[in-house]
Amino acid sequence: MDRPREVLILKSGRCSWGKCIFCGYGSIFGDIVCVESLNVKFDEFFKKIKPGVKEVCVYGSGSFFDEEQVPNDSRGHFISLCKKKGIEKITVESRPEFLSGKLLSEFKGFDYTISIGLEVADDKILRKLNKGFKLKDFEEGAKKIHNAGGKVRAYLPVNPPFVGDVEKSIDKSVKYALKHADSVVLINTLPHANAPLFDFWVRGEWNFLSKEDFAKVTLKWADHPKIDLDFETFRFTPKFPKRLRKKLAGVGEEYLTHPYFEVWQDWLCRWYKPPEKRRTILFLSCAFKKPYSESETHKKIIEVLNESGKRGSIHEVMLSNAGVIPREFEDHYPFNDYDWSEKNETPEIRLRYVEVTGKRIGEYLSAHKTCYDKFLCYLKPDSDSYKALEMAVSEVDGSIKNLLTGETYMKVRGGSKPLTQNESLKDLEKGLENEVR
Repeated sequence: MDRPREVLILKSGRCSWGKCIFCGYGSIFGDIVCVESLNVKFDEFFKKIKPGVKEVCVYGSGSFFDEEQVPNDSRGHFISLCKKKGIEKITVESRPEFLSGKLLSEFKGFDYTISIGLEVADDKILRKLNKGFKLKDFEEGAKKIHNAGGKVRAYLPVNPPFVGDVEKSIDKSVKYALKHADSVVLINTLPHANAPLFDFWVRGEWNFLSKEDFAKVTLKWADHPKIDLDFETFRFTPKFPKRLRKKLAGVGEEYLTHPYFEVWQDWLCRWYKPPEKRRTILFLSCAFKKPYSESETHKKIIEVLNESGKRGSIHEVMLSNAGVIPREFEDHYPFNDYDWSEKNETPEIRLRYVEVTGKRIGEYLSAHKTCYDKFLCYLKPDSDSYKALEMAVSEVDGSIKNLLTGETYMKVRGGSKPLTQNESLKDLEKGLENEVR
C-alpha cells in the first residue's frame, strides 16, 4: 500500500539554466528569493500536513540545491520541519551541477530521492534540446546521490523533438536510465506556452502525441515496477503566449488555414474530450462580435436554449473560418480575436471555405461521434457553413437535422439577421422540444 504523501509546488526564483526548448517552467520567474518568506512557506506547508503522512515531495522550476532558489538556511529549515513532523521519505528535484556530497549529507536519515531531468540518452540530442549538460554529468550526479545513500529518479519526456523513431529512442533512454537511476518517469511531451517547443508546434515542425499514441509507445514499459507514466503534466490547451498573439483579420487562404487555427483544430480532434453529459451537439454560426455569446444573434439563441431547460444536455459548437469551436473555448485566443467579412468573399474562397470547414467538421465528428447521441444545427440552409456540415455528416455516415425549417427560412431570408427573427426562434424552440429529451 502506498504511503500518504503531500506535495509542495515551490515557486521560488527560477531555474538557473532555463533554456531547455521543451520546458516552459524554466522560464517562469517565481517569487523573489527571501529566506524569511521561504521559511514561512515551508511552515505553512507543514502545518497542513495531517498525522500519518510520512512522505513529502517538492517540485519547482529548477533545483532544490541551488542556493539562488533555495538558500542554505531555508533548506535547513525544511529538513528540520521534516524531522519534527516525522517525515520519513523526501523527494526533491535538481540539476546535476548543484549536487555535492556535503549538501546531500543533510538528508542523512531520510529515505530520499533526487529527481533529475535526464530527457534522452543521447548527447547530440541533448545539445539540440539545449539541455545544458551531458550524459556524463548525469552519471556523475547519480553517483554522488548513491554514494550519499539517496535514490535517483530520472525524467524522460516521450517524443521530444529530434529523436526520430520515438519507440527506439525511449527504449534506448529507459535502458540507459535504469543503469543509473532507481526509478524512471516517462512523460508525455506537451507544448508549454512558455517554451520554444510551442513555436515548433505552431510552425508544424513537431507535434504532440495523443493520449492513445502515448499509451501505445510506452506500452512495453507500462508494467515495469521502476517506471511510472505521466501523460499530462499540466492541463493542456493551446494557450498562446502574448508574444505570438496578433489580430487575424481578413478573408482568404491565410485566414482560413492559418497555423493558429490549425493547431487548435488538431488539438480538438486528438486531445479534447467533449462534456460527458452534453449528448446532443448543436452546430451554430459564428458572429462578428467576440466572444460570440455577446452578439445579438447568440444572446437570443442562448435565451431560447435556457428557457427550454435543456441547455445542460446540449453541446453548442460554432462553425467559422477559424474552424470548429466549442462554446467553452469561444473566449480563447485566437477565437476571440479574428474577423472574416463575408462581403469580401470571392466565389473561389467560398468553395474553399466549404472544403476546409467540411474537412474540419468531419475530423471532429470522426474523433467524437460516440460522444453524441443526436446531431442538430440552427443554420441558414443556404449558408456555406450548412453546406460544409451536410457534406461532413454524410461522409461519416451520419444525419443532421436543421432546427430552422426551409419554409420558415424562405419567409425571413430577405430580412435583417434571419436567425434572430421570431419565426426562426420559434422553430428553434419547437425543434428543441421535439428533438432533445
